[in-house]
Amino acid sequence: MPLEKGGRADKMGNRYEIRCIIYEMLKVLREVNYSIVIEALGDDEIGTDILVTDFEGRKEHQQCKVRNASKEYWSVADLNSRNILNSWKKQLERGDNREVALVSAVGCSYIVDLHNRALNSTDRPKDFYEYQIKTGSKEFRNSYMDFCNGMGLKVDETMDVAKSVDFLRRINFKQMSEYALQENISQEISFYFVTDRERVYDALVTMVIDSDIYGKEINASVLREYFTKQGIHMRMLDGDKRILPKVEAVNKEYRDSFKSLREGLIHRDEFEECIDAINNEQSFVISGNAGYGKSGCTEAILNYCEKENIPYIAIKLDRRIPHGNSEIWGKELGFPSSIVYALNVISKDKPAVIVFDQLDALRWTQANSSEALTVCMEMIKQVGYLNYERTKKIVIVFVCREYDLHNDSNIKSLFEKENNGAESVEWRNIVIKDFDENVVKRIVGKKYEDLTLKTRRLLKVPSNLYIWQHLDAEVTYGDCTTTSHLIDIWYQQICKRSNSIGVDEKAVKDTIRYIVEELDNIGRLYVPKRILSVDERGIDYLIYAELLVKDGQRIGFVHQSFLDYFISNRMVQQFLEKYKIEQIVGEINKQTPGKRYQVQMFLQNLLEYDSGDFLSAGNQLVESLQIRFYVKYVFYEILRQIAEPDKNILEYVKQECKDENKCDYFVNNVVCGSHAYITILRESGILEQWFSDGKRKNIVFALFKGISPNWDSEDVVFIKKHSFLSEEDDKQFMGCFWHNIMKESDETFELRMLYYDKYPAWSLELYVDVKVMMKHCQSRMIRLISFWLKNKIISNGKNVYKYEEELVTVTDSYLLQEGEYVLDELIQYIPLQNADELYFSDWSAKFSHSSLERMAVELLKKANAAIIATRAEYFWEYYTPYMGKNYAIFNELILNGFQLLPESYSDKVIAYLTGDFDKKIFDRTSGAEDQLELVKKVLEFHTKYCSEKRLNMFLEAVEKYVSPQSSEWYKQRIANNKLKEYPHVYWSFWGDFQYNILQCVTRERLASKYKNLLNVLDRKFQGKTVRYVSEEGHSGWVKSPVAGKRLGKKQWLQIITNHDITDRNHSPWKEVEGGFIESSLDMYVGDFQSAVKDEPVEMIKMVIENKEKIIPAYIDAMYSGVEFSETFELVEKNLWERMFKEFPYDMKSQRALHFCGIIEKAKIYCWSDEVLEKLKEIAISYEEDEAKDSKNLKSEELISRSLNCIRGYAIRAIGHLLWDNQMLFVKFKDVIDKLILDDDGAARIACLNALCPIYNIDREWAEERILCIYEADVRMAGFYNTKDLFFRLYSRYKERVLMIVQRCFETTDKRLVQVGGYSICEFYIRYNEFDDVMSNMDQLNEEQVKAILHMAVMYLKFDEYREISKAIILKHKNSEIDVEISLGKMFLDNLVDVERDSQFLIDIMKSNVSRRMVYSFVHFLEKNAGSVKDYAEIIIVLCENVLNTSAEERTRQWGIESDISKLIITLYDETASSQNEMDKDIAEKCLGLWDMMFEKQIGQVRDLSRELMER
Repeated sequence: MPLEKGGRADKMGNRYEIRCIIYEMLKVLREVNYSIVIEALGDDEIGTDILVTDFEGRKEHQQCKVRNASKEYWSVADLNSRNILNSWKKQLERGDNREVALVSAVGCSYIVDLHNRALNSTDRPKDFYEYQIKTGSKEFRNSYMDFCNGMGLKVDETMDVAKSVDFLRRINFKQMSEYALQENISQEISFYFVTDRERVYDALVTMVIDSDIYGKEINASVLREYFTKQGIHMRMLDGDKRILPKVEAVNKEYRDSFKSLREGLIHRDEFEECIDAINNEQSFVISGNAGYGKSGCTEAILNYCEKENIPYIAIKLDRRIPHGNSEIWGKELGFPSSIVYALNVISKDKPAVIVFDQLDALRWTQANSSEALTVCMEMIKQVGYLNYERTKKIVIVFVCREYDLHNDSNIKSLFEKENNGAESVEWRNIVIKDFDENVVKRIVGKKYEDLTLKTRRLLKVPSNLYIWQHLDAEVTYGDCTTTSHLIDIWYQQICKRSNSIGVDEKAVKDTIRYIVEELDNIGRLYVPKRILSVDERGIDYLIYAELLVKDGQRIGFVHQSFLDYFISNRMVQQFLEKYKIEQIVGEINKQTPGKRYQVQMFLQNLLEYDSGDFLSAGNQLVESLQIRFYVKYVFYEILRQIAEPDKNILEYVKQECKDENKCDYFVNNVVCGSHAYITILRESGILEQWFSDGKRKNIVFALFKGISPNWDSEDVVFIKKHSFLSEEDDKQFMGCFWHNIMKESDETFELRMLYYDKYPAWSLELYVDVKVMMKHCQSRMIRLISFWLKNKIISNGKNVYKYEEELVTVTDSYLLQEGEYVLDELIQYIPLQNADELYFSDWSAKFSHSSLERMAVELLKKANAAIIATRAEYFWEYYTPYMGKNYAIFNELILNGFQLLPESYSDKVIAYLTGDFDKKIFDRTSGAEDQLELVKKVLEFHTKYCSEKRLNMFLEAVEKYVSPQSSEWYKQRIANNKLKEYPHVYWSFWGDFQYNILQCVTRERLASKYKNLLNVLDRKFQGKTVRYVSEEGHSGWVKSPVAGKRLGKKQWLQIITNHDITDRNHSPWKEVEGGFIESSLDMYVGDFQSAVKDEPVEMIKMVIENKEKIIPAYIDAMYSGVEFSETFELVEKNLWERMFKEFPYDMKSQRALHFCGIIEKAKIYCWSDEVLEKLKEIAISYEEDEAKDSKNLKSEELISRSLNCIRGYAIRAIGHLLWDNQMLFVKFKDVIDKLILDDDGAARIACLNALCPIYNIDREWAEERILCIYEADVRMAGFYNTKDLFFRLYSRYKERVLMIVQRCFETTDKRLVQVGGYSICEFYIRYNEFDDVMSNMDQLNEEQVKAILHMAVMYLKFDEYREISKAIILKHKNSEIDVEISLGKMFLDNLVDVERDSQFLIDIMKSNVSRRMVYSFVHFLEKNAGSVKDYAEIIIVLCENVLNTSAEERTRQWGIESDISKLIITLYDETASSQNEMDKDIAEKCLGLWDMMFEKQIGQVRDLSRELMER
């Protein structure tokens, strides 16, 4: 069997074209178009596979091409080279009623863009070119040029531009993948035909292939006649009068179930989100917790639909459970087909809405929930495909509880894009929150102010507010804290009111009791009315009171919480009557999550009545062997949540903590997190005792961590007492501090700072939200900054707070209120140094704008501002000791503060600034470009208000000022001008300072001599940069003067022959907006390379014609440009040969590399001998700078070198030629023999690229050389195709091949071990070789085992080898090696089947390796399992295995406990409500596993509890 170069060669193109024809036939059938012609005749035939005619006589010439060779897209150049543009032009020029289209699985973005721009353009050609073409990217403009060239149009002629617009408007590109095309056809057939879909499709294929229809017009009549003859029946949906009445009936059923508040529907922001989604034709999911008003949202949607006349269908999925498929379910509802198709018929050109409520209820249906969800998925796909054709879309709305939406994998899969079919539905999630406080306040009215905070919070839930509105308005209910309280009050009032309307109160209570018992026994939410032996009037009254609801012939409570309330009340009564706890809770098989909630209500009620009864019942629960552990845990949960425990409770807690057997569990699940309990333990000395006991010390740390940051002063005293005695204990205490410093008490914060003082490095790990801290807790933030600053200074910059840069941003945002505190904390760290000493330090903003030091400076400035605003004299007094000392940072602070001082300080400020300027007025640390900027601002204000005497004294000093550095500046000027290497300079050494300062004083206040001086200086310095301003450049792009411009050949020729541009890397930059222009050779070379890529043929010809003048660097650019050109294939062989001849490769440039790349890429297989000789020369003799001894390189490194070295490129090019032209073997035979013996391993391994095609030419010659390469250097086995070569060589060279494999397997080279392991496993599976290795897998190292198992897993896909593959995997099932990646592939790649491989999977799940595959298995189930019930035994075995491992082992497998939780709850959900005995047994086992998790505290027990409660 020969080696293959490419992939399979099936008739994909023909198959795709047939499907396109069928798709267009179906569009004719539904009267979108009038007719089609396949393979039209005459002029219609040109470039036409399908000729489509619409009802207005417009014709569209379609070509169908599934692919564009090996490319993933179509370029305009491709359309031109495939003669498509030419065909289009001929058809478009035949008349305005003709359009053209290309239908393909791959896209052509530029044609689509050009088409859209042409449609959106005015009829003025100039506008189109100026605003639609020239504003596009370079690639877009080039595509337009290519289009015009292909159409024979000139862009500089207005008429041709106008013609291009006309053509583009009539050109359509229709991208449709094969999958999308097939799915659209399937949906169309399902919609329009009653007959089986496969039969209809087969008939259409037969019509296309075998019928005499080519060249003939096919219209709807022809198609209908054909279907009649074939016995195929179509639906008559348009004429079906049953649809609209049935829609109305279904909608009435839905809307009748909604119970609003008395005020009617309360408007909520979420309603607007829903309506916005509908208007934007976007499907969405409404999610929220139970009782939060999701149904109110759907009611608002339906009201909007009726107002806007939008057709809709709304269904509650718990009442009308989907089953079978969409058609079966639709017919059961009374529609002729799927409800999606029915709504499509009645909505026509209108938008439409489908509402599916209670999606989460499908998890609890007795029917298979996966089947119901499968029907939902089918309808989602139907909407997607119908919307593809509809102008107004159908919007789907699902309503689901938030927990189920995010935690049920089957529900989540409905809304994953990849599952929604070819035309995916985009989903939006709208989350329903509780009511806004103002809404509750308005509904409750005046009584709202009397309610407690807990009651207000309770009434924000709409279902609770519903109960509230039924309560007697005359009574006060300020202390209601739970839903149970509300129900209790309401029920008592209902009973009392019954007498007033003639219904006996006892009859009402008996009715309730009987209904509760029946519902509890059958485990349902509704009971058939016929089995209720109660007074009919009692039922009618309770329905009237809106406590019960009637659903057909079934009776149930308005909400499940009411049922739970009555059951828990009954449990309280039984307890008080001395029933055993097992009788109260019920049999173990009835202790479901629902029962757990009822137990919670029962215990809470007891706690309210008497804490002693609560503790008694709790103890009975805990001690009973017939109560599930997760039910027992409810007692601990309630105990932990008691906010104000009484003496009974506190004493109980103390006793439990003293019990050695119960202490640890009790503390973890009750005491931890409860400040009241920890306080009693501290006060009773138990904490002190535990801390002294080494075994229980960690409990103390955990307790304080659990109540942080809410420590009281006594807690702080306790911790302080035991601090700083042991660093190990101190680390534990430090871990107890909470991350939010703002919420801890002052005592706690001071204790924290004591720890930081003792262990400074610990503070560096703290992260604080600086902006929030500065807003709400400034003093603590300043204290921390002060500490970090001190710490950084003491450690000489080693201990740096790692979020330092985030600190700096805060100084721009907030005003400081505590200015004096800031000064006291931070001023002590300001260095008493001059600017030169601080030049490179973090105190100077010259180089560091984001340091802790600069933040301190900025905070001090803000502190100064705060102080000056109220106590300016304090500022002056505080800074007086630092004035005039030449302390650089203090100068910056003082000058900054001077700006803010009021005018009453103007004389003092000017007096201070007069004289000794170098020590006072220069700012050299703030980072400002102008060193005088600060003092200028000071002078601009204070010279207005100071006395004339002060001002003149100051100006006199200014006039006389000469910088101490002026003599040095003069010497530098003389020295510079003597050198004559730079332009002549004139640096001033007087006048700059005076010019800057005098400008700050208003002209009116200047004496005449200073005005005259200013005029002179103005002439001298105006428009020039003065000495005290530093010139800072800007950053940006750097490009050549021609970058982005489309130059002609003449212009390029001038550039590439300009020998004045010789500097490769440097030239003066010209600064422009956004960047710089550089006229260096390298910049021009890069632009020329881009030009060659765009127009390779023209540029090659130009360079050849002017070869004597061209600078060599541009030759290299030409080689590179043409290799990577998108229009590479337009260059003909003769032009290539000329280019190679005129500009041969050399050893200095990269030409040889591009030469080889061109040979490999070009579809030319008969190069001249000269070209082939050059290729051989490069392969054998090319010298590379990086070439080195390769003896010590690993195989991976050798492969990398062979792929990247120029000789490797040449050898691969030889191999490429040999694949397509076997006659060349003779020419390359000697070269390959030389390469096999080459010293460079990279060349030898590359040689295998050439030997693979030779295998098909001279097999024996190639085989011997391949073996020699491997035997001489086993590293060569790292070659990508080695394993395939081993198996081809095996039959004739068995011993030699097996020896090479063994050598690979025994090396330390990871890649070779992998090749060896793969091969050993495959040889064992297929030929029973290497039995000794496979029998002793426990002797192998980790890499060897992983390689073998990887291949064994891959062979699971083959029926004939599956059992031996399983056996190999099971041999290693108890390995301690981490084989998750190797074995996980069996799940990730869907290589196992539950029915076929059931026992194998069970064996795996019982083994050690299962613990490492939990994630892969869960992922597999989420993606593939329609029903996890099919995997029940496997899931249970896996969970039992994992849960029985040690806590340490589970910790090593990150996330395993969460995954196990997910498996258990998903399996329980699917089986809990079933009446099937096997399902009941599975649900029972799931609850047993949950019990184990609670008892062993595996995972987050409280999270598990929450999940169970939400279920």
